[in-house]
Amino acid sequence: MNEQDKANPTRRQSGGEGMNARKKWGFMQSSLFEYFYYFLALSLLISFITGAALYYSSSNILWRDAVQSSSNTLQLLKNGQEIVLSEVDKAMEAVFLDSSFMNFMEYYESSDILMQRRIQERLEGVVLATDYIHSVYIHYPREQFVLSSIQGAVPLTAFSDKTFAGALAGEKFDESLVRTRSLQEISSMGNENVITIVKTLPIIHAGMPYAYVVINIRSDYLVNIMDSLNTNRDAFLIITDREGHVLSRKSSEESLSSGDSEDFDFSMLTGQSGNRFAKINGIDSLVSYISSEPSGWMYIYSMPKSSITESVQLWSRATITIVAIALLLSLAGSFLLSKRIFNPVDRLLSLTRRVHAGGSGSEKGKEMTQLETRVNRLIDHNRDLTLLLKDYETHRKEQFLHRLARGEEPADLQTLERLRYYEVPLRAEGYYAMIMISLDGFAKLGQEESVRNELVLRMSELIREEAFAKQRYQGYLLEHESNELLLVLGLQSPDDDSESMLSQLHRWIRHLHELLQTASSMTATFGVSALHEGLEELGECYLEAESAISQKLVYGYNNVIFYNGAKSEPSIALYPLKIEKQLLTHFKTGNREGVAQSLLEFEAYMLEHHSGQIEVVRQYFLQLFSSSLRCIYEIDANLGFQPIIQQFRYTDLLESDTMQSMVSYIQSLYDLILGQLEQKRSMKNKELALDVTAYIDDHLDGDLSIERLSDLFAISMSHLRKIYKEETGVTIKDTISEKRISRARQLLGDPRHKIQDIAHMVGYLTVQSFAKAFKMDTGQTPGEYREQLLRRSPGD
Repeated sequence: MNEQDKANPTRRQSGGEGMNARKKWGFMQSSLFEYFYYFLALSLLISFITGAALYYSSSNILWRDAVQSSSNTLQLLKNGQEIVLSEVDKAMEAVFLDSSFMNFMEYYESSDILMQRRIQERLEGVVLATDYIHSVYIHYPREQFVLSSIQGAVPLTAFSDKTFAGALAGEKFDESLVRTRSLQEISSMGNENVITIVKTLPIIHAGMPYAYVVINIRSDYLVNIMDSLNTNRDAFLIITDREGHVLSRKSSEESLSSGDSEDFDFSMLTGQSGNRFAKINGIDSLVSYISSEPSGWMYIYSMPKSSITESVQLWSRATITIVAIALLLSLAGSFLLSKRIFNPVDRLLSLTRRVHAGGSGSEKGKEMTQLETRVNRLIDHNRDLTLLLKDYETHRKEQFLHRLARGEEPADLQTLERLRYYEVPLRAEGYYAMIMISLDGFAKLGQEESVRNELVLRMSELIREEAFAKQRYQGYLLEHESNELLLVLGLQSPDDDSESMLSQLHRWIRHLHELLQTASSMTATFGVSALHEGLEELGECYLEAESAISQKLVYGYNNVIFYNGAKSEPSIALYPLKIEKQLLTHFKTGNREGVAQSLLEFEAYMLEHHSGQIEVVRQYFLQLFSSSLRCIYEIDANLGFQPIIQQFRYTDLLESDTMQSMVSYIQSLYDLILGQLEQKRSMKNKELALDVTAYIDDHLDGDLSIERLSDLFAISMSHLRKIYKEETGVTIKDTISEKRISRARQLLGDPRHKIQDIAHMVGYLTVQSFAKAFKMDTGQTPGEYREQLLRRSPGD
């Protein structure tokens, strides 16, 4: 140490601090710190991306598994409930298909004890048919009377469940009413919870129904089904009806309490099924639901969000571990790279990448061939792109015109500009009408697509020529459905009023309908809208044309249906019970002409009073079909017609497009049943004629009057005469007379019998009546016949 340093220790200390500072700054400038900085940033970025991806993917998997699990649970619960309800419906068919329950009050008022007892036994049999039904009763509101499977036939005032039954008249429901109740007085077990389903007799009615059918189903079956399901401990299950009334819930300590279910908003659950997030009691929860189509019940499964994402914490810990590992790897990597240990490797790789100059060049011809091949490929590719663009443009045009026809495009400048671009001559002003053309029987060509396409193309060309070339209407034609064409017409005639234009348009439409029928082998039905002013009214034209074409159910195929002539009235007529009763009476008696005439009257009544309510027409025909089936069961209680009935299903009836086809479908049912009845009656008639003839042979000496025979064979005199005449070709009187005279001839050959005795032996009360009848048949008296017969005997 020199003298200056010794004399100035402060300077020596400051110099040491400067060296430390330079060392520290030198470390931060070193390659080790630089690599560590880069690796640390890269590792943190990778860790963040990996952690986010793991969290997102695991959350999606957990949500998907939770939704799948809840959907499976609800489906199992729904299947179990539908199996139970199907058994209940099967047992209840005995009530809805038996007309005697509708007529019970008539039997009660006429004091028909035997019939009342039979109906009571049938009702009790419904309860015994399945273990799920607790009790059934029928409430007749007009008579204030109840027929119960437990109490029998009692007035409403004496009925145990009179409060609920009396309130039914004030309830409004379409198909059925469902409630969960506790039967304190009816049940023998005290307070027993049941699910009550209320339906009406008849099924389709106007105003107050004739009777209410109340079915009490044991509710413990739903609880047992839900308890058997393996659900999350924090989840809950609820079953509600259409109105949101809670029918049952899972009976466990973790399930939703009664107060919680009241706070739950069931109105947010729309559609047949779905999954959504909602706050239940302030907790974010996953709510899954599914509805049952036959009963309208809703099955709800809810689980808190925290229960689903509980396992995501494992992924969080895994992410922290990954970050720590990334830090360690970045330290190790930065240390190694700072020592330049990879420099030789880099030099080796750089040597291998070097490309030496020189080498043999390719020939000129080969290069030209390759160039031409590439050019041809580009040309082919561009050609394919051009075709694709044309197809895409055509598709976009059709979509735009479809939306415009349905009123989904605004009538603004942009729409008019697109119309000009697509060369469709329509303007914002003027009158517009729409024609929906349905090709009748088009489904028959389903397997012959080329024939279908050719038919549609030919008809489209004819329509375009008539509408746009000859009549010079503005508009366009589209293929709306596989069997429908849509024609939009713009009438730019400001000099004429709307009524004259409409009249002229209707004449031309009928003319076009005749042309299509002549030019094509297939008929078509037109649905024509009213005339509307302005392009913005195209949506209204579309709705009117669609409504008019739907009226083909009433008016039939091959028609022109104008909306103004087919639009619905504010009310509809009631179901024609009188015509139905008359039709079924003819059906029971085997009167084919009466059945056909009554069915035509039913069709005429619906055609006159349908008021545009197409679904009501279908329901009325369905009710006639159901009444006909009940009548068939009444005709043959042994179900001998079961193989024939199985061929006819109500779904086939409802799929009919026209009322004429529904009439033909029901008429075919009548024809088959009447044919079977006629065969059976013919066999019975033959047996009856043979039995009558045999009885006459054995009792020629007895009373063979028509009154006596009618009583013996339990048939009316007129009907007996008719059947015997049809089967034998002769009358009963002629048969008796012929057989008596024939027997008398045999007896006259024996001289031991007196004529008076013979008269009594063949059934004549006096000799005079016998002689008169014998002479009318043979031309001789009995004495003359005997003498002639005896004279021949010695000679023979």
